[in-house]
Amino acid sequence: MHSHIHGHPALLQAVRKLEQMNPDKFELYFLRKTSTRIDSKNGEVDSLSRSEDVGLSVRLIRDQRMGFSFTTSLEKDAIDRAIQAALDIAAVMPADPFVDLHPFGSSVYPAVDHYDTRGLATPIEQKIALAHELEAQCRRADKRITGIRAASLSETAYEIHMLDSNSEHIQHQSTLFSASITCKAEQDGDSQMGGEFDFSNYLDNLNTANVGKLAAQWATELLGAKPCPTLKCPAIIRNDVVAQLLEFISGSFSAEEIDKGRSMLAGKEGTRIFSERLTLVDDGLLPGGYATSPFDGEGVPSSHTTLVDGGFFSGILYDSYHARKKGTDSTGNATRGIKGPPSIGPTNLYLNKGKKSLAELQAGITKGILITDLMGVHTANSVTGEFSLGASGILIENGVLTHPVKGFAVAGNVLDIFRHLTDIGSDLRFFGNIGTASISIPELSVSGT
Repeated sequence: MHSHIHGHPALLQAVRKLEQMNPDKFELYFLRKTSTRIDSKNGEVDSLSRSEDVGLSVRLIRDQRMGFSFTTSLEKDAIDRAIQAALDIAAVMPADPFVDLHPFGSSVYPAVDHYDTRGLATPIEQKIALAHELEAQCRRADKRITGIRAASLSETAYEIHMLDSNSEHIQHQSTLFSASITCKAEQDGDSQMGGEFDFSNYLDNLNTANVGKLAAQWATELLGAKPCPTLKCPAIIRNDVVAQLLEFISGSFSAEEIDKGRSMLAGKEGTRIFSERLTLVDDGLLPGGYATSPFDGEGVPSSHTTLVDGGFFSGILYDSYHARKKGTDSTGNATRGIKGPPSIGPTNLYLNKGKKSLAELQAGITKGILITDLMGVHTANSVTGEFSLGASGILIENGVLTHPVKGFAVAGNVLDIFRHLTDIGSDLRFFGNIGTASISIPELSVSGT
């Protein structure tokens, strides 16, 4: 009966124990994560580390009560204890008619191929050379770069297995390669930091040279920054900063946050919440996506959900519990690790891109500012969206970037930024699982010195 999990003694052991305990339903989640990281400093290997994280978690139901437990040890006793703990927890939970587990046999799973066998097999010497190249490109890009804090190349291989009480088994393997660097630029007694990173499921698609060059650009662009005058002016918010704003509002699309009254979008379903230029999509099947997978943390097939359609609030992120509560279907947005039960979160979340380059967005501005950094976006008010944050940027005069400015504050409302935006750039890129281009807004309140 369990022949298909023979290679996984931990899963077999868990099934044996569960059969003795006989819960109404159960689900096992197994994760193995193997990582290698290379840090280059001054053309030498500064550190080389390898790690493997492995774990097994169990959710089970008895009498409409759910219990969860996990173990990072795959010893027989540890697995038995975890299952006993899940039963003990279920026994004291309140009964809930919406508690259930997704049966894998009822689903058809899309094919996702994100596993780079060749990249994993590439000799470590070649990967070390890539880390050195990353550092060298950053130093070469600009003579004002005086120090490299960290130039890293890392690779991670993920292996996920899920098993339900009908002994249906689903699995997925993926790889992720990334390059990241932080550097310091100095000129005339001023020093600034800058960083950049890139990722890909395939080692060959990782553009390490470009990461080094861009980091140098970000570090040097604010050299000689002056205090900023107090302004109310048009602004461009650069894509990396928009990504932080988008991440901040992403929780508001969660069915659970809406259900608990913690979403800034509660009660706004079906209404126009943003500019009609804006469409926001969550796509768990995006080719090359950071969070792409055939299924979510509950074994529900991943899908494509339009959350904002031409400014209208058109979609909500569901796991199966909140979907059952609402009488709808899960959108495949249960995210999880080993140490906690699944919870609702975005997969690959991105804004549609526009037609204009960053230079073309700037061209229309007589006097304004390009925002290159906002400090502490996560501290904005998560119910109203109001914020007042420290920022850095570059002044725009007659369509051209002039002086870098820093140490000023900007105030506003995150929702208003997306509501009033006048244009979206063509510079769409993904920062992890969040993708966005730069945007322009008609007015921003800047409190200078």
